[in-house]
Amino acid sequence: MSGTEWVRGALCAGDTRFTPDGATEDSLRAPAVRDLLTVCEACPFRSRCVALVLPRHSRFDGVCGGRLWLDGRVLDTCAGARQSELTEEASPITHGTEAGARAHNRRGETACRWCKEAGRLAQRERRRRKRAADQTNPTHTKEKK
Repeated sequence: MSGTEWVRGALCAGDTRFTPDGATEDSLRAPAVRDLLTVCEACPFRSRCVALVLPRHSRFDGVCGGRLWLDGRVLDTCAGARQSELTEEASPITHGTEAGARAHNRRGETACRWCKEAGRLAQRERRRRKRAADQTNPTHTKEKK
């Protein structure tokens, strides 16, 4: 599978328990969350998962690539996980910026809420500037007959 098509075949696909909101070390050490690591044991995409999410660089909280992460640190590892699966080759995302929103898009992933907001604000500003330019030069916006 090329690109990010493999994500649909991942055993965790669509399961929000792997990326809990408001994670703390105590909440991530709960038995129910730690049990999620057993799902990763059988997953053939652990290294691709790490390459896509970049948990160290993005300061990820949750389960990714057979590891339990908090703020980009590994708290626990599933059985059978290898050190070689932790390669993060892509550039980190600068969250909360328009560039961050574009980086999420290039990776084929849904932007985080901070990048979505930054992208939305940048789009609004571009539209505002275009409207201002169109009002300054009204002949520019009229169709030629």
